[in-house]
Amino acid sequence: MPRGLQGKQGNNGVKEELFVVSNSSIIIALVRISRLDLLEKLFKKVIVPEAVWKEVTVEGKPGREKILRAGFIHVARVRNKRLALLLKEFVDEGEAEAITLALEVNADILLIDDRDARDLAKKLGLQVMGALGVLALAKYRGLIQKVKPIIDELIKRGFWISKKILEKFLRELGEY
Repeated sequence: MPRGLQGKQGNNGVKEELFVVSNSSIIIALVRISRLDLLEKLFKKVIVPEAVWKEVTVEGKPGREKILRAGFIHVARVRNKRLALLLKEFVDEGEAEAITLALEVNADILLIDDRDARDLAKKLGLQVMGALGVLALAKYRGLIQKVKPIIDELIKRGFWISKKILEKFLRELGEY
């Protein structure tokens, strides 16, 4: 299992939950296929910046009501507005705020799918995980039996992934 995914050990040796910040893409993808529960089961609490919250709860957004009722998603304000503004030169507002917030709170994981945003976050020292990583972790933890049917449903609902990456991912999980 990748570094940081086991959970932190507290002072008393008890496993603490991971500190996770998310961009909108993974939340939107999972709500589209009615699997938002995976984020709660894996991470217990997911923090999003205000720009992401606005993006996922905008009036008329599919899944909006489910997201509004998801008590495990918490909104936090980005403090370093200058950094977020600088990052917006390279990525969109939600991604810029998610990266900034992850840095500010010293997140264990930043959930983000966009390649440019992931690359930028990695350069800034963040550990990132995309939708495929979330599904692999869910399988590893026994929350789902197979990822392929879920990925097929995501693709059917507009989630894009290159065939080459998908084949490699499924091969690594023994599902190709």
